[in-house]
Amino acid sequence: MCKAIGFKKKQYCFTKPIDDNVMAVLSFGMVTHQLQEHIYINVSVGVSNREVEALYANLTQTDNRIFTTTTQLQIGYLTPEDSYKEWDFIEGADNTTVFEDILEHIQSYGFAYFEKMKDFDNLFKAFEVRSPGLLNISRDKRLPILYYIRGEKEKGIEFINEAIERMSRRPTDEELLAGRDPQSTIILRAGEGPKLTGDEMEKMLKSLPSGGSLQIVGAGCNGEVDPEYLKFAERYKAL
Repeated sequence: MCKAIGFKKKQYCFTKPIDDNVMAVLSFGMVTHQLQEHIYINVSVGVSNREVEALYANLTQTDNRIFTTTTQLQIGYLTPEDSYKEWDFIEGADNTTVFEDILEHIQSYGFAYFEKMKDFDNLFKAFEVRSPGLLNISRDKRLPILYYIRGEKEKGIEFINEAIERMSRRPTDEELLAGRDPQSTIILRAGEGPKLTGDEMEKMLKSLPSGGSLQIVGAGCNGEVDPEYLKFAERYKAL
């Protein structure tokens, strides 16, 4: 399916060049719920901006051979329904219509998103306003990088200082739920409440509605600034 629209496998995802600096990215997730022989497929679309990711690898001292995306968005949030979307794949059945519908959604909504996000100003705006639906993206690191590329390093430093101040205090439930559906999100703070067994954790995960999420707050996110972020801040200020 991906090959038919020009995408090639790259590590954990599929990519396609948009221009010399930007790659379109497709990622697929598969989840099994309680129905046997049913696999629920979800699709995320994003872009990888070479200039942004090169700076990200340098400032975080990560291996630049590991492919990273700059944005990632569940495709359902690009549709008129503006909500999480997944497809029901039934093992052993004819799933042609399922794949056709996935492909149609990628071409109708994903391609438009790729074109929009290849424009640097649109990319910057998505991070600046914290667009709802962005997945697994380190805004605290990438927004300063975007400021730097815009020639606004001082604004990046100001944002970093604000981020450090924010990290130094315990986040409220309201902050953790920003951009999420509170009815389908469970917040679990490390070191607080009873310690769950593996069976209890599995039961909690199964209680989540389709598209729901478990927001785990680690011990380092309860008022302690991550030492790696402080190193990032030092490297950024030295640019």
